[in-house]
Amino acid sequence: MVAEQIDISQLNTGQRLELMERLWCSLSADLEKQGPPDWHKAELESRQSEWVVRESVFEDWQKVCEDLKRLHA
Repeated sequence: MVAEQIDISQLNTGQRLELMERLWCSLSADLEKQGPPDWHKAELESRQSEWVVRESVFEDWQKVCEDLKRLHA
């Protein structure tokens, strides 16, 4: 395998960034063809559910500031 032949520690920062970009392009092209793996879909659904729960507890920033001022007055 080619990756095993590369000593990444010998690459400079620019070369490592270029390698990462090439790997990402390769992976993203594959994902476009086959879609994300099931575990990724499950994680996105979990985070979406979590966001919906958190969204319900948001408060207006001005109200939060006023409450904090009252507590410290």
